[in-house]
Amino acid sequence: MSKLAAPVVFLAGSYGLFFGYVAATYSALPAKIASHFDFHGNPDGWMDRATAVDFMIAVAVIVPALVISVMSGAARIPVSFINLPHPDHWLAPERRRSALAALRRYSIWFAALNVLLLTGLHWLTVEANLHGGSHLNQVNLVILLTLYLVGTIGWILLLLRHFSYIR
Repeated sequence: MSKLAAPVVFLAGSYGLFFGYVAATYSALPAKIASHFDFHGNPDGWMDRATAVDFMIAVAVIVPALVISVMSGAARIPVSFINLPHPDHWLAPERRRSALAALRRYSIWFAALNVLLLTGLHWLTVEANLHGGSHLNQVNLVILLTLYLVGTIGWILLLLRHFSYIR
């Protein structure tokens, strides 16, 4: 199994969860849903169901694609624009290809983390519209954002660890 297989499978699973949940909840949502909430969890923006779901799907496709494209695009930019620990080592011609492949793998992991965040945000929106009287559960939002932050910090630390040691 290639090194790329695990993050790709995880990303595919994240998308499966996202699209499965969106499909399973679509018909249960009211025709007009609260789609934006103020700092206190009160709705202050509404969309029709189809537009809100289409927007969420678009974000779930565009944001991860952007993450992967930017990091995969490192091969097409001058080496001086790539900021890595020990850049002279990692971006030397004999190691550049493997370093860029590692960046691509890490970008796919981070893209999956973003899909999971969007799945959680959709879940909170669905819950607010179906069970919360259109009020967003702030405790669950804080938990979701904390998990995302912890995941992002972990991702950064793993990325730095990968490139901090000269092999």
